[in-house]
Amino acid sequence: MADQEIVFGQGMPTVLEPSMTAFDDIVEDIKWKGQLLARETKLSSGVMATVSVGFAIGFILAIFMMIGPFFVFGGL
Repeated sequence: MADQEIVFGQGMPTVLEPSMTAFDDIVEDIKWKGQLLARETKLSSGVMATVSVGFAIGFILAIFMMIGPFFVFGGL
């Protein structure tokens, strides 16, 4: 055993490039879901901010459409 010489750098395991396709797919899926959630949140915030103005305008238009013809045609 004493006559065996140890040569460094040979027989050492090499690092292989790992297959990251599954990990990349999961990351892309998480990004897509995050963007979808952000868009939905922005949309619902915008709707909630304008719901009172939209209701008021709709109510006034509905009243005008019910009472307006009486003024235009002079009643029955």
